[in-house]
Amino acid sequence: MIALSLLIALVGLIIIGAPVFMAMAGASLIHYWETGREATMNILTLRMFDGMTSFTFLAIPLFLLAGEIMSRGGLTDRLMDLARALVGHFKAGLAQVNIASSLFFSSISGSAYADVAAMGPVMIPAMQKEGYPRGFAGALTAASATLSPLFPPSIVLIIYGSAFSVSIGALFAAGLTIALTLTLLFGLVTYAMVWRYGIPSHGWLGVRELARTFFKAAIPLGMPIIVVGGILGGFFTATEAASVAVAYGLVVTVGVYRTIRLRELIPIIRQTAITSAAITILVGVAAMFSYVVVRRNIPTQVVDFLLQITQSPIGIVALIILVLLIAGMFIDRNSNLLLLGPIIIPIFTMELGFSDVQTAMIIISALGVGHLTPPFGGTLLTASLVGKMSVAEISRYAWPFILVKVVLTALIVAIPALSEALPRALGFGGI
Repeated sequence: MIALSLLIALVGLIIIGAPVFMAMAGASLIHYWETGREATMNILTLRMFDGMTSFTFLAIPLFLLAGEIMSRGGLTDRLMDLARALVGHFKAGLAQVNIASSLFFSSISGSAYADVAAMGPVMIPAMQKEGYPRGFAGALTAASATLSPLFPPSIVLIIYGSAFSVSIGALFAAGLTIALTLTLLFGLVTYAMVWRYGIPSHGWLGVRELARTFFKAAIPLGMPIIVVGGILGGFFTATEAASVAVAYGLVVTVGVYRTIRLRELIPIIRQTAITSAAITILVGVAAMFSYVVVRRNIPTQVVDFLLQITQSPIGIVALIILVLLIAGMFIDRNSNLLLLGPIIIPIFTMELGFSDVQTAMIIISALGVGHLTPPFGGTLLTASLVGKMSVAEISRYAWPFILVKVVLTALIVAIPALSEALPRALGFGGI
């Protein structure tokens, strides 16, 4: 009965337009009202405070600050030149450059929205000029930006690790493998899609140009190499790595390239603080909501309900993924992660026998489809604004990329090694 009350309160608040963090807080208060004890409110408050004051969570505002510094420091052109030298001579070369540039930029920004905002104004007009349909250029830019939540140092992975006590190093290692797999799949689908457009091919720029662009982009690429390499190599924690990233970004943009002046750091810090505050309150309330979900044994009740529909473990997984796909159409990934994670994660790990890392990759990959599906479609909407086109025009070309992301989620479910091999080789937990 209490589980039903929680669900009604949660869904009801979201339907009337309450922010997700308020919906979770309101649903959590049902538990307090049901117990009627002051000690319950004290526990809920402590849970929320603990969620916001984790040392690991400190990595989020630091990585956000590092990404903001590097992206505003004008490093996009250097990364795009390197991508052009590497893959620009392939069939559909500029489209492949779009994908490669997003992969490089994701190693700096950690945010899909920042990726679209940085790459869209350059890539969409350039692809149009070369003969690509405008909607396709927008769809590819929106799709390739979804590499960021998987590729280290992803803010989504840090939020997941902090909120659900999973090794961030293991998540980074798994995310690296999944992101590279998705990059390959995007490249193959893009090749197939543009075959009929008659897009001209370009010759290879040569070893000298490749070397020149590589050295030009070496300093920006140094940050993810140091940060991710340091975490995967066990040299420092995610929070320490975030501090290194901020220091590196300041040295590069303020000291080396001088593309940012010291006085320009104030608006950068202000924007980072606003974004961090939004994430912080969401994570804090999610910790409180997670406590109530576990205390009320809701995951077991959900499993019992699913078993009435199907007895097959694969069927249960398919139903959960369907729920994630639908939820992603209406609510952003971070909110969904913290909203549904406390319910779904125990089902995967305790009832179905999936590892912590594989579970994380399944959930994050499935929710990532929502970036490309209306009506929410975060990167889809951002690309439409940046490219000055309608969402309908982009959506016409987005469905193959949506299908790719769904297939990737199925591959993660079917092939545990896809998400577990690298973390296991590096000696991380969560396997």
